[in-house]
Amino acid sequence: MDMTIERVNDFDGYNWLPLLAKSSQEGFQFIEYMLRNRRQETFQETGEALFVVLSTTGQLIACGGYTKQPHQASTGRIRHVYVLPEARSHGIGTALLEKIVSEAFLTYDRLVLYSEQADPFYQGLGFRPATGEKITHALDKSAFANSNR
Repeated sequence: MDMTIERVNDFDGYNWLPLLAKSSQEGFQFIEYMLRNRRQETFQETGEALFVVLSTTGQLIACGGYTKQPHQASTGRIRHVYVLPEARSHGIGTALLEKIVSEAFLTYDRLVLYSEQADPFYQGLGFRPATGEKITHALDKSAFANSNR
């Protein structure tokens, strides 16, 4: 599927309604949380970024980003990854995560995330099960660098 991945510099420059509606229907509240808190969590600080995936018609079909992990200077946190159901299984999530991970590793030595739903997806990208407060998966920079990516 043809797509464009771009960094978000202005939340209000995108139509988030399709992602908000579908994620809410699926029981995921993190897109609503992200949009509600977009003035406080801008993803504009050093070591942070939010990306969107746009279809060839400019429709928002996925998003995700990374932020600092509190109290762990060398660890970043993957956040708010969501792909519209009708856009899944087309490599969109993989392309988005590869973009996020490769950029986040310019700043961090380790990445963590919390996901109860997508274990096979994240493990397929090299993340391993991990434990901690709001942590289910982790990926070390050295493991990523040594993979066949």
